[in-house]
Amino acid sequence: MDAVILRAVSLTLVIVMGIVLRSTSLVDEKAGAHVKTILLDITLPAAIITNFSKVEGLDGPMAALIFLGIAANMVMIAAGAFLSRRKPTAERAFYMNCLPAYNIGTFCLPFVQSFLAPLGNVAACLFDAGNSIMCTGGTYSINAEYLSEHKNGIDPRAIAKRLFSSVPLMTYMAMIALSLVHIKIPPPVLDLLSPAAAANTFLAMLMIGLLFRIEFKRAYLTSILKIILVRHAAAILMSLFYYFALPFDLAIRQALVLVSFGPMSVIAPVFTGLCGGDEGKASAADSITIVLSVVEITLLLVVMGIY
Repeated sequence: MDAVILRAVSLTLVIVMGIVLRSTSLVDEKAGAHVKTILLDITLPAAIITNFSKVEGLDGPMAALIFLGIAANMVMIAAGAFLSRRKPTAERAFYMNCLPAYNIGTFCLPFVQSFLAPLGNVAACLFDAGNSIMCTGGTYSINAEYLSEHKNGIDPRAIAKRLFSSVPLMTYMAMIALSLVHIKIPPPVLDLLSPAAAANTFLAMLMIGLLFRIEFKRAYLTSILKIILVRHAAAILMSLFYYFALPFDLAIRQALVLVSFGPMSVIAPVFTGLCGGDEGKASAADSITIVLSVVEITLLLVVMGIY
C-alpha cells in the first residue's frame, strides 16, 4: 500500500510542478499547449504501441471494449439531455458536453501503466478508443445538432476530418487492427519508441498542471456540483457493473473501474463553448474533477489491492 501512495504522490507532485511553473511565469503561457502537442502526437502514441505489443492478440470480446467506451459516453449524453431538459440552451450545452467524455489517455493511462499488468493497459486503451471517438468529435456533433435552433444539420466531412486528424485515435485503430490479425511490431521499432513511451506518464501529468485552471465564481457552484455528483453516481454504477458483471480477466475489470473515475476530457470545455455554453464554467469543472480523480483513483488502487 505504501508503494501505491508513494507512486500516486509522485504523479501528483508532477501536476503541482506544472501549476507552479505556470503560476510563477517560469514557462511561457503557451507551454501547456506545446507539451500537449508533444504528448498527443509523440509520447501517447508511443505508449499505446508499446502497451499493445505486450499482449499476444485480441479476440472479439476484448475488441468489444471499444463499443463499451462509446456506450458509456452515449449514456452520459442522454443523462445530460434529460437532467437539463427544462434549462436554457447554455446550461444544456454545459450538461451534455461535461457529463460524458473521460480523460483516459492523458490522465488514467499513466496510473494504469504504473500499477496494472499489460492486459489492463490494453483494456484501458481499447475503452479509450471508443471514448476518443466521442471525445474528439462524436459528442460535439450529436450535441451541436440536438441543441441547434435551426436544425441545419452538421457537416460529416468536418467530423471525419476531426476524427482522422487525431493521432492517438488513429494509433489505437492501427494497433487494434494489427492485434486482431496477430501482427507484432518488430522489436527494433519498440526499442526506438521506448524512450518516448517512458516519457508519457511524466509529460501527461506535467501537461495537466500547466493547463490547470480553476475560475471561482459563485454562480458556477451549483451547476458544477450537480455535474460532479452525477458523474460520480454514474462512475459508481458503471464500475460495479464492470467489476462484478463482465466476464473478463481481473486486470481488465480493474482497469475499467479506474477509467470510470477519470476526470472530464480536456476538450469538453471547448465543445461546451461551441455549443453556446459557458466555457469558463466547464473549465472550472474540469479542473475540479482532476483533483478528485487523483484522490479517488489512489483509493481505488488500495481498495482493489493493486500494490
